[in-house]
Amino acid sequence: MTAGFPLETVFTLEGDLADYGEARVVTVADEVVARIATTTTPQAPIAVAVVPVSVIPDLGDLLVAWGVGDPGNVGTLIRTAAAFGFGFVCGPDTADPWSPKVVRAAAGASFRTAIGNADTIEELRAGGRRVLAAVASGGVAPVRGPEAIALVIGSEAHGLPDDVVVAADLRVTIPMSSGSESLNAAVAGSILAYALRS
Repeated sequence: MTAGFPLETVFTLEGDLADYGEARVVTVADEVVARIATTTTPQAPIAVAVVPVSVIPDLGDLLVAWGVGDPGNVGTLIRTAAAFGFGFVCGPDTADPWSPKVVRAAAGASFRTAIGNADTIEELRAGGRRVLAAVASGGVAPVRGPEAIALVIGSEAHGLPDDVVVAADLRVTIPMSSGSESLNAAVAGSILAYALRS
């Protein structure tokens, strides 16, 4: 609600005095909450909302998950995008940003930043964005330039596909101590987003 995200229905327990705006409020028993929730030990309230239309903002920075299949990593990247003023984009073979596990991992950030989908690198260049590919080695240290960016993060296991790396304008690598090969996708994305925030 405080994020301006419209709710359709809220299932809550007796005694909940929260204001849910124009949403329909249904008071239910604990057993009902347990049946409609997607977690093992759910807590009320449970809200129903319409998944918004996928939108890639025309302007501004983007944090892009490309082939990141783990819902926890995708949710954390959405949380990172919201924290540092990036829009968020799901590339091919990325976990559904509106799946329950991703939404839980995003900890409310799904409602504070634009979330879109893209199938090609060219879609990320709108508004004159420069595409930066995060690679485990061989890239430059992250340094912010004057233009908006689309920072593309690949899966922890496989990294970015070769064609995505080749299509990018710049490869960026996090400098690490010797002996460290790579970082978790969400950790790498968070460090780079912080370093490259506008």
